[in-house]
Amino acid sequence: MTAAPIALSAVPAVVDFTSPGTSTYGIAAQRQVGTRMTLWTGDVTRNGTVKYAGGSNDRDPILIAIGGAVPTATLSGQYRAEDVNLDGQVKYAGGANDRDIILQTIGGAVPTATRTQQLP
Repeated sequence: MTAAPIALSAVPAVVDFTSPGTSTYGIAAQRQVGTRMTLWTGDVTRNGTVKYAGGSNDRDPILIAIGGAVPTATLSGQYRAEDVNLDGQVKYAGGANDRDIILQTIGGAVPTATRTQQLP
């Protein structure tokens, strides 16, 4: 969502949300990756908050999706919210896992921190 309204007209307005120059609503509503802006990832539970630790966190559903007993197991061939990095595989442990991205989204240093979606 842009920080300010954009007037409608007969000529379509182009809004490039990947551009760092496009102001968005809220504080830190997007994440910069290289020269582009992206959406924050990791809201597995779809409740509007990315949470790594505590009740209703976004990390536990990844473990549950892979079966819950063997943290090194993986799940492939399905389109799932638990596939946080969108590589086609739900992975809880090991390299390129989906759990670590949730920790990075909340800041990486304090596992009890959260990141809330930016909506009015």
